Parts: sequence; structure tokens; C-alpha cells
Amino acid sequence: MCKLFVTDADGSLLDSNNKISEANINAINELREKGVIYTIATGRMFSSILPYALELRVNAPVICFNGALIKDIYTKKVYYYNPIQPDDAIEVIDVLKSSGYQVNLYIDDKLVVEEMNERVEWYLSFNTVEVDAVGDLAECIKNTGKGTAKIYAIGDIKNPAPVDPEVYDKLSKIVSVSTSGGGHLELNAKGVSKGNALKTLANMYNIKRELVAAVGDNLNDLSMIEYAGFGIAMANAPELVKIKADFVTKSNNEDGIAFAINRIFAKQQIMAV
Repeated sequence: MCKLFVTDADGSLLDSNNKISEANINAINELREKGVIYTIATGRMFSSILPYALELRVNAPVICFNGALIKDIYTKKVYYYNPIQPDDAIEVIDVLKSSGYQVNLYIDDKLVVEEMNERVEWYLSFNTVEVDAVGDLAECIKNTGKGTAKIYAIGDIKNPAPVDPEVYDKLSKIVSVSTSGGGHLELNAKGVSKGNALKTLANMYNIKRELVAAVGDNLNDLSMIEYAGFGIAMANAPELVKIKADFVTKSNNEDGIAFAINRIFAKQQIMAV
């Protein structure tokens, strides 16, 4: 049985055009009608995922910034928030800039960058969010005294390359590091992950992990796929994610979420016979 169903957004719920298919919408509507709690767990900021969450009428708070924030889309109540603290953020920024990354910060649900450039424009092509270009990011943090919900480090968008192991090692001593494809890095405070956020959400509703299903397509989804009683990988996921999952559904361009939902309830009906 499934009582809580959670999906990643990019590469899972959303197709390559950043749209939710009619089949996925219908399947999620049926899910809620069966009394299942449904929401989204994403690396995106709250304002970026909000239109999709409203379209799907999620009936639980959304998980944003890879688990750093749990927030209700209707009341705007924050249930959990664990940002990267200022001193750690400044240290990470230094490592990333010296390694050639474009650094995105997320402060007060705004995208904060040093300047507008090609990589920022690339990011904004699939994220409609408010942007502040503030100059030196470390100075911005020192002046405001605020941490950042997440740091997104954008690599070379024209010639994606694997993450340098030495850079990864330096960063992982300060923050939690995950990847979302393309050689880009997603950095959070230590202990922050989609899996831990999903556990927090399940506990809020007194739902055992055996009754939780989670779907994702990338390494930053791995923790919630492993936490869930029924972990689902998209067909477009890396092999490691598929290996760790209980089930591999179709791709994000083939209504993979709808296919997974139908599989779960078909299985439940068989078990009920």
C-alpha cells in the first residue's frame, strides 16, 4: 500500500520541455482521489516549483532545495529550513570560483549571482525566478549575514565535464555534495538531503517508510529513493540510481510518473485479491 507519493521535478515529473503531461496530471489526480498524499521534492527554489505544485494541487508541503526547505504552498508555512551557514558558504564560493564554476546562491527565495552572464541566462531558460546581481558573493554574504538555502555550481554548459575529484573532496569536507547531471554541482548544508526531508515529511503525517513511494532520475534523488519503501527510478536515470531502485519506470518523455502510479496500484490490487 502507498500512502505518500513523492516525485522529483526535472527529469521526472517534467518532460524535456518543462511541461507536465496530461497523462501524469490525470494519474496524480486519481492518486489524490484514492486518499494518497502527493507532493514534489526538488532541487529547485520554492518560487520556481510553485506554479507546478499549484497546477497539480499537491496536498502536502513541497520539499525544495534538495531537502533544505519544507514549505506549504497554500499557507506559506515553513516546516523545516536548514541553509548553508555564512562562513561555510564563503569558503565554498572560494573553492568553486577558483575551479571555474558559475555560482548561484538562493537567499530569501531569490537567485543571487555576481553578474548576468551566459550561464545564468542558461539557468533562467528553465527557471522563471527573481534574480539579484550583487557583485562579489562573499561580500554580499558578509554584509547581509545570511546563509544560502543551496549553492548551485554550473560547469561548462557547452562542453560538460566530470567533476574534478579533488574539488569534490574539498567541498565534501564543508557541505553535502550531489550532482544533477551535466557536470553541475548541488551543495547543501551537512545532513540535508531529499531522503532526510522525505523522512521528516513522512513523520509529520505519521506514515511509515514502507508506505512511502518516491520517484527520481538523478543522484540527488538517490537518498529519497533509498529511504522510500518503494523507490522508483526513471528510465532516463543513471545506472546507479536504477540499481538502487525497486522499480524502473518509463522516461520523463514517456509519461513515466503515470506508468509508475499505475504499476503501484496494480500491485496493490493483486496483493488485495
